Amino acid sequence: MHLSELTHPNQLHGLSTAELEAIARQIRERHLEVVSTSGGHLGPGLGVVELTLALYQTLDLDRDRVVWDVGHQAYPHKLITGRYNQFHTLRQKDGVAGYLKRCESSFDHFGAGHASTSISAALGMALARDQRGEDFKCVAVIGDGSLTGGMALEAINHAGHLPKTRLLVVLNDNDMSISPPVGALSTHLNRMRHSKPLQFLQDNAEEAIKHLPFLHGELPPELKNLKESMKRLAVPKLGAVFEELGFTYMGPVDGHDIAGMIQVFQQAHAHEGPVLVHVATTKGKGYAYAEEDQVGYHAQSAFDLATGKAYPSSKPKPPSYSKVFGQTLVKLCEQDPRVVGITAAMATGTGLDLLEKARPHQYFDVGIAEQHAVTMAAGMACEGLRPICAIYSTFLQRAYDQLIHDVGIQNLPVTFVMDRAGIVGADGPTHQGQYDISYLRCVPNFTVMAPKDEAELQRMMVTCLQHNGPTALRIPRGEGEGAALMEEGWEPLEIGRGELLADGDDLLIVAYGAMVYPAMATAGLLQEQGVRAAVINARFLRPMDEALILPMARRIGRVVTMEEGCLAGGFGAAVVETLNDHDVLVPVHRIGIPDQLVDHATPDQSKQALGLTPAQMADSILKRFGSLRRQTVGV
Repeated sequence: MHLSELTHPNQLHGLSTAELEAIARQIRERHLEVVSTSGGHLGPGLGVVELTLALYQTLDLDRDRVVWDVGHQAYPHKLITGRYNQFHTLRQKDGVAGYLKRCESSFDHFGAGHASTSISAALGMALARDQRGEDFKCVAVIGDGSLTGGMALEAINHAGHLPKTRLLVVLNDNDMSISPPVGALSTHLNRMRHSKPLQFLQDNAEEAIKHLPFLHGELPPELKNLKESMKRLAVPKLGAVFEELGFTYMGPVDGHDIAGMIQVFQQAHAHEGPVLVHVATTKGKGYAYAEEDQVGYHAQSAFDLATGKAYPSSKPKPPSYSKVFGQTLVKLCEQDPRVVGITAAMATGTGLDLLEKARPHQYFDVGIAEQHAVTMAAGMACEGLRPICAIYSTFLQRAYDQLIHDVGIQNLPVTFVMDRAGIVGADGPTHQGQYDISYLRCVPNFTVMAPKDEAELQRMMVTCLQHNGPTALRIPRGEGEGAALMEEGWEPLEIGRGELLADGDDLLIVAYGAMVYPAMATAGLLQEQGVRAAVINARFLRPMDEALILPMARRIGRVVTMEEGCLAGGFGAAVVETLNDHDVLVPVHRIGIPDQLVDHATPDQSKQALGLTPAQMADSILKRFGSLRRQTVGV
């Protein structure tokens, strides 16, 4: 059977190990072919090819449920569930999503782009199944990195207290440093532990000993834990942890041995309560470059398959915001030993890998644990440090209570740098950083800002560190604007003060962060139509520069706000509230992301679809206000 013929995963049933291995090779070939051409996640999917095939060999996907944690490890799942012919559209507009989406396929039982959610979701499905008296299998496939997330541990804790609830958790462990050896001995112990004779011995030894004549039905203290002691003989140390939490542990299993995994999964399905199967895999399996550099090849832009190198850019680009942030942070840490950088398993993505190399004693990676990162930073601030948490906008959402309770209310000097704020492109709705403006502008004691370019980012970082309270700034994904950068000697900004970039009498544009340069371009297009627009770089969301904005709004009489974030409760809403609170009753046209999800596409395609290009914004402004003759509004 060829991979292209697979339209339903149940077609795997009955195939021999050799046939499944042939399909595994085809999955890797197709995976590499597509990702090298269009970009996407590489290492995670390559590592779970055999795991996916073995698991699906033991399931009926018309009935059974499988929840893949995060979803970027589920490319093989997509290829065997009817999306082979569309797979070349991966992460492209109107194409196959890079994560699982319930609306894309009936086999995508749960959508997710954030880690550590799978066990909770699968347990919820299992409990619903039992509540309704149904009978199907529920499986969560989770990576060892995702187990650092508190939500996964909470779900394990709950499931372990439900001994009658059938749930299978597959731990995809691709970090060999935390795994017991995979080999003949552990395989033998695992087989022996779950063999019927040993199960019989475990279940009946205690009763048999109790009935010995000289014991009178009572076990002496030395023998009371005999059953558990015998189990420990056949369970590796890591497995003992899960056993203590109420799971039946099986493993470690070779994650590239299809026949061995099928046997173990079949055994796991036969158990009544929660089971954890520990599968040891190699991230990037089958592609040497990805196996050797598992971090670098986690995800890739288009690259040359033969060399493993990314295709060079057609023209030089300015450094990314993340890189400028990382380089600046290294300098600030050199100058002040109180400054530390914190990341939640995203060192490379946020630029903190530069700090890790240069100043490792001022660098902290907490794993996929945003809540812990925020409260840990609060504890550091209590003791005189100046922590800077670099977390993606979409991931900081996971620590909202900690932002309010542990940092905001206590007015602690913690800085949050929200990377990937705004439209991020091919990762789709789960990763768009469109909500941080709305969710931060109401948090007590926070000063919130956004730079118009990478040079202003440097000054804002110094501003944050000199402010004795919580601060947050957002930076977009990708390269900067090409602004001239300084190596050091950055001057702080005056908090709450914006910047007038252009003056005019017909229209006032107030732009925030990444929308400042597009606002200037929009003003230029309006100038061609005879409309003179004033443009303000707001810089600060909280506090807002009322001294600059209010008089100009009164004088000009028409206001446009621009933001790369959701309009609901966003920057434009903050401007409207400020005007209203001071009785400046002028029409305001808010431009930003409407109340809708932004699907996967390139950032430029998304902006075009949302009407956020300068030409579209100029047209929208002209339609909104009609004749743009000068107006004066009284106090």
